[in-house]
Amino acid sequence: MLLHLHHVLSWASLLACLMKSADPPTPRLRVVAVDDFALRRARRYATLVVDAETRLPVDAWDTRDADPTIAWLRAHPDIEVICRDGSAAYRGGISVGAPLAVQVSDRFHLWQNLGRKIYEVVTAHRDCLPEPDDETTAPRTPGGVMAARSRRLHTAVHALLAEGMALRAIGRHLDVDRNVVRRHARAATWQEVAPTWPRGDSIIAPYQGHLHRLWAEGEHNIAALAREITARGFRGSEATVRLYLSSHRQALDAGLPPPAPARSTFEVTRLLTTRPERLDEDQRIFVKHLLERCPELRTLHGLAGSFREIFVKKRAVLMDRWITSARQSGFAPLVRFTSGLLDDLDAVHAAVTLPYNSGVAEGRITDLKLIKRQMAGRAGIRLLRKRVILVAHSRRSHLLPDDDLWAINGYENLVCA
Repeated sequence: MLLHLHHVLSWASLLACLMKSADPPTPRLRVVAVDDFALRRARRYATLVVDAETRLPVDAWDTRDADPTIAWLRAHPDIEVICRDGSAAYRGGISVGAPLAVQVSDRFHLWQNLGRKIYEVVTAHRDCLPEPDDETTAPRTPGGVMAARSRRLHTAVHALLAEGMALRAIGRHLDVDRNVVRRHARAATWQEVAPTWPRGDSIIAPYQGHLHRLWAEGEHNIAALAREITARGFRGSEATVRLYLSSHRQALDAGLPPPAPARSTFEVTRLLTTRPERLDEDQRIFVKHLLERCPELRTLHGLAGSFREIFVKKRAVLMDRWITSARQSGFAPLVRFTSGLLDDLDAVHAAVTLPYNSGVAEGRITDLKLIKRQMAGRAGIRLLRKRVILVAHSRRSHLLPDDDLWAINGYENLVCA
């Protein structure tokens, strides 16, 4: 860029000029979004503030503690609405720094946290999931060393709890992280906290239904069947088709449908939390049969759907009713989730009724991570802040490409005298 402008300048001088340049003018801030992002060092987080109305970054600092947030908010007393996640540090800092501002809990994080609790409930009702018809698609459950370790740890945690030992003391005694101890303490059985690793479906799985239909219509030539599904996108070989047909010959001759694929607890959670109109026919049939055989999951499915409708209808009273229903459902993970909602109820109500959210901050953090990678993650917070702000304004002004950051306020502002 400097060559195109016929200037000779070292990279150190260029950075020095860049850091001396003034930030673009910021309009009056009324609605902002606050979110954190990870720095290069492990377990170090910084804060980014974004104007939720213009969608432009405003400021950044190298911690997510409450004190810098309080100082920044006191320097901007006109702010009326602040979007944030459920972080206690941000919640406390905003309450002190801008006590009159309306705090808005992020809808995405609310739904994400609910999804995690639904996953815990589905895991606890793993026995309700239908067994796969084909052993090649069966999910792999933890066995051997992992299963034995989960059983021993669950037994030890509950034994120490019965003796009156605190979670932190149990973690020190067993040399286990306190969060792991907490998960085992909350689980009634060791299977609830044991991970599962679902084996991926065969590459022929999406074409099983078509193969069964063609076979029922009288097409028994393997080469022709292989050509037919290859035209539909199948990337396997004819031998794969022959192996599948030979292993399912009895079902094919009897006109039976293809075996139902195995569903992991994660996939079942996704199906239960997805809008019914977005499911394909096979998924809708699976969900229907699952809910018929498990009343608990039917209740869970209804709670997930009603939680989604709260944000469609934008009525805070529906959230209060949902919290009551979830607490009466008897699902311990949902009860814990509702406790968090009640602890931050005003911000949750604001998330339901107001049009603002933290999505603007999430998008800018994505840009910030790209800029960090361009600098090999080695830039300090001052340079990172400067580049994030200038990149966003350069895109908005459509003056120059993102790499020409120094053109944001005019090249003469950045070239040292």
